[in-house]
Amino acid sequence: MSIRLAEANRAIEAALAKAHDLAVKISVAICDADGRPVAEAHRASYGKALVAATSGRPSGDESIEFSEDFKDFRTATVMGEAVPFIRRPGGLPIIRAGQVEGALGVAGATDEQDVECALAGIDAFTSSG
Repeated sequence: MSIRLAEANRAIEAALAKAHDLAVKISVAICDADGRPVAEAHRASYGKALVAATSGRPSGDESIEFSEDFKDFRTATVMGEAVPFIRRPGGLPIIRAGQVEGALGVAGATDEQDVECALAGIDAFTSSG
């Protein structure tokens, strides 16, 4: 199953609503498992989503190790388009049926607030069917 734009937009709206509740400004991006943008990309949030999509783990996970040779990554094409990996908290993988389908990245607030907003987005995404 691939990420549909309507469900990505619901997840973005949920993350932005959480940011409103926290009185912070954020950017949100959702990419597919290959790192291609699905909805509303911003460089910082997109970079966090890219790390989560590539690793299948939260972007702030310090155990993630990437080699300097990116040819093994599904996201190599996106990396070639100058999208950086951003290894700070706020990027979470979107996993369905045990498969990484993409990721949601949030940037702009504190690391903890970025994660809170990302979790709200993931919760909305996974409950959207």
